[in-house]
Amino acid sequence: MRLLQIVYAFVALGVFISCNKDDSNSTKSFGSGNKINYENLEVGQISKYVFFIGEEYLNLTRCNYIYYTDTLVQEIISQDENGFLVQEVLTPGSASLNNASNVAFPDAVFHYYLNVNEDSENNNLELVTKDARLKTRLFQLSSQTTSSLPMKELEEKEVEIIAWSTSEPNIDGILEAYVLNYENFNFTFPRLNVYFDNRDIKFGAPGTVNIYSKRYGLVRALQYNSSSGKGYGWDLLP
Repeated sequence: MRLLQIVYAFVALGVFISCNKDDSNSTKSFGSGNKINYENLEVGQISKYVFFIGEEYLNLTRCNYIYYTDTLVQEIISQDENGFLVQEVLTPGSASLNNASNVAFPDAVFHYYLNVNEDSENNNLELVTKDARLKTRLFQLSSQTTSSLPMKELEEKEVEIIAWSTSEPNIDGILEAYVLNYENFNFTFPRLNVYFDNRDIKFGAPGTVNIYSKRYGLVRALQYNSSSGKGYGWDLLP
């Protein structure tokens, strides 16, 4: 069953990604529809993400990853005094809803609020829990975080995205970096923040990376185990 799932994902997406870059470079418009935009959050905005599993995160010559047929829909469904209420749900055709074991609790629907705090020092995007604790499959957050991401343009260091890893895979603590001209699904993102938070690694928990911008929202989010080099994440679909 696992083999069939991998083969199906291979055919559906038509690509196996390795550390070798594709020389093609397209600047076509980024899909269609009303994607979640941190510059102007609105009810009805929807972004979709595809799930991937990676290996050898710390080895930049072997850091392969593969997409699976799990699609996550993130939608702003309402607005109230707490902010913009977001819903996360897997699409009915997702592999994890059909006997695969990629995503935990695949039939669960998660809700939380998104707000951009313009009064904060870094103009933070804040995730606010709707339930007893914050639940999100999409954002990858450290246990020590305040559940927020800085919306200002990060400037500490320029990095490259290499397959599902980066040119700085061994970050200790937090790094507020950026990437220029990152290409995925035949679209080039001019500039994105790359927020590393590896404070939990010393406790045996995963390291996390969130790649995003005000204009495009969350483009990639991942977590990895520093011991095994294995991990998973989500990529924004066009």
